[in-house]
Amino acid sequence: MNRSNSFIDSMEIKIALRQLSLVLLVAVFLWLRFTLMANASSIPTRIWESQPAQVLLPDWSQISFSTFPPMTTSGNTDRRSWQSGSTLDRVLQLGDISELKPEILALEGIKQLISNNFDPANIALEAFPLVGQQTISHLVEIIPNLSQFQLDEVLPIAALAAQIPEIASNLNNLSIGQAVDRVPQFAQAQLNQIDLSQFSIAQIPNLASVNLEQFSGWETARLADVPYLNQVPLSRFPVLIAEVGGGVMRIDMIYGASESKRQNTISGSDVEGFAVACTQDCAYIELDDLENSGRRLTGSLEGKQWISGQYQEVRGGSGCLAGWEPTGRHPFGKAFKVVVMEPDETTDTVDTALFFRFSTPCGKSPYIIGPIPFLSYSVNSPIFVGLLEGSSSRSESRSTGAAKSSKPNPTEHSDTNSTNPAENQPRCVRPSTYIGDVDMASLAEAIANLESAGSGDYQAVGAYVCADGGSNCGMALGRYQLMSYREDVQQAVSSVTGGAEFLQRVNSGKKPTSEELFRYFPPTLQDRLLQNTLAESSDRTRSQVDPTTGQLFEGERLIERVAQKHFGGEGSKVDANYSDIYGGYSLKTYGEKVRQLYNYNTQGDCSPSSSNSNSGGSGIALSANRFTRALLISLFLGFMGYFSKMLYPCKLQSFWMLMGLGIAVAVSASTFAH
Repeated sequence: MNRSNSFIDSMEIKIALRQLSLVLLVAVFLWLRFTLMANASSIPTRIWESQPAQVLLPDWSQISFSTFPPMTTSGNTDRRSWQSGSTLDRVLQLGDISELKPEILALEGIKQLISNNFDPANIALEAFPLVGQQTISHLVEIIPNLSQFQLDEVLPIAALAAQIPEIASNLNNLSIGQAVDRVPQFAQAQLNQIDLSQFSIAQIPNLASVNLEQFSGWETARLADVPYLNQVPLSRFPVLIAEVGGGVMRIDMIYGASESKRQNTISGSDVEGFAVACTQDCAYIELDDLENSGRRLTGSLEGKQWISGQYQEVRGGSGCLAGWEPTGRHPFGKAFKVVVMEPDETTDTVDTALFFRFSTPCGKSPYIIGPIPFLSYSVNSPIFVGLLEGSSSRSESRSTGAAKSSKPNPTEHSDTNSTNPAENQPRCVRPSTYIGDVDMASLAEAIANLESAGSGDYQAVGAYVCADGGSNCGMALGRYQLMSYREDVQQAVSSVTGGAEFLQRVNSGKKPTSEELFRYFPPTLQDRLLQNTLAESSDRTRSQVDPTTGQLFEGERLIERVAQKHFGGEGSKVDANYSDIYGGYSLKTYGEKVRQLYNYNTQGDCSPSSSNSNSGGSGIALSANRFTRALLISLFLGFMGYFSKMLYPCKLQSFWMLMGLGIAVAVSASTFAH
C-alpha cells in the first residue's frame, strides 16, 4: 500500500512538473515575442496586426489632451511659454489644434463624445472664460433666441444689467434684445464684469448649443478652459487622430551621435520634406523591411535612417513664425510631430517624443512645444513610420549643438521669424554650395524669406503687372517670385511639355492654379533656375565697380548688389531708393535685408568633414541587454534539459532537445546577426 501511494505521488509530481515546464515554455515564447515590441511609458496602447509582425500603437480612443504625459522641460518664446510638468491642455490653445477642428464643437457635442455625462447646471460660468469675454450684443447674435428672453429671466445677464443705471429699474419690462438696442453701454459690456462663479452655464439658455468658433477670440482659448474638451478622446475629434498610411518597418540598428554624413533618411519636416540629409551629430535608428532579415536580403527600404531630433533640426513653421524644429515625421497627421530622441547604443534602445506647435494669425510655429514622452523601442522592434513618400530632398539638417546623451532643451529650437537674424543665431548651418566666396543656397534662401514667406512658398503667385512700358507683362511665380516674362524663366518653363502654353496664359493675365504651377514650374526647377541665375549674376557683378567704395564689388556689397539685380533687374541703379508697385522695400533696403538674412544663414558655417564615418558598428555589437537576454535563455534551456531527463522517455527527451536547440538558434540569430 505504501509503495502504491508512493508511486501515485511520484506520478502526480511528474505530471505537475510536466505542466509547469509547458507553462514556462509558453511564457518564454510570449516573452520572446513581445519584448521586441515597443514599450509605452504612460501612453495607452493597442496591438495592430501588420503582417508579418504585431506593432504597438497608441490607443487614441483612450488618449485625450489631459492624459498625455506632462512636459519634461520648460520652454519660452516671445509668443508662448510653458513649464516643466505642465500638461498639454494648459499650454495648447484651440487655434493650435485647428487640424482637428475643435472649433465646430459645442458643449452639447462635447458631452456626446466623452464618457462623463456632465450636466451644464453643475458647471460654473467662470469655468468657461470664453463666454465671459463676449459682449452682450455678441452673445445675442450667437445664442439662439437669447434676445427674446426678459432680462430678469437670464440671471447672469440680469446681474450685469443691474449695474447699469439706464436699465437697472426696467429689468422686468425689457427683453435682452430691447436692452441691447437701447443702451449701448449694456450692449458693449462684457459678461465677465460680474462674478461668474455665482452662476452656471445652464442659466444662459441655449449656450451649450453654440459652436466654439462663434465666440470671439476662440482661437486663443486654452483647451483646459473649455469644459471637458480636454477629456475628448483624440479618436473622436471632428478630424480624428489616426495612422496615416500603413508604413511599418523594423529597427535594424541604433547609432549614437558620433555618426556623420547620412543621406538615406526618412526624417525631416513638412517644409523641407522627409528625406533631409544629416552631416554631423547624426544619431539615428536604421530601419529595414519587416520581411527582410539582416543584410542578406535587400529591399527598397533597406537601411533607411530616421535621424534623431535631439541632435538635428530642420526648417519648419510658416509666415512670421518660420524657424527651426526637431527633425522627425508625421505618422499620425500634422497635429504633432514624432521625434526620435536619444538612441542608446549600449542598451540598443531608443526613446521617441511628441512635439506640438502653436498658431497666430500670421503663421504657424515650428513644432517646438515639447518634448512629450512617447513610445520606447529596442532593436528588432517593429515601428510605425506612416506614409512612405519615397521622395528625395536636397536639404540638410543642422546640428542643435546638444551634448551627447543630454536631455533636450526646447528653447534651443527657435520659432523666430527667419527674417529676424538678431535672435537665435544658428550654431551650424547646412553644408555650403559655394561659388567663389558666396553660398548660393543660403543666398537663395535669404531671397525666399523676403519673397514668399507666408504666401505660398513654391506655390506663391504675385499680381499681374506690366513693365518696360507695357512690353513685358506677367506674374511673379513661385518661391523666389521670378517674373514669368523673364527670358530664363521662359526657357526653363518652355522645356516642360505644355510649359509654353502655360506661360502664354499667365502672361495674358490668367492666374495659375497650384497644380499648374507644380506641374510646369516645379520646386526643383525653381531652385535650379534661381541658383544658376544668382551664380551668373555674381560672376558679372564681381567685375563691376561699386560706386560707393570705388572698388570692385566683393563681400557683403557683392551680396547686396546681386540681390538688387534680382529685385530690380540687371540694369537697375545701384542702391536706388525707388521700389516696386507695392511700395515696400527699395532697391537699397532690399539688398541690405537680403545681406542680413544671408549672414544669418551662414554665420558659424561648418564645412563638411572630409572623413566619412560609417563605422558606427561592426554588425556584431554585443550590448548589455543582449548578454542578459542570452543568459536568461541559457538558464531556461538548462532548466528544461534537467527536468526533461527526469520526466520524459528518451524520444521525448530528443524532442525537447531539438526544441531547445531551435530556440537557441533563434536567439543567437537575433543577438548576433546585426
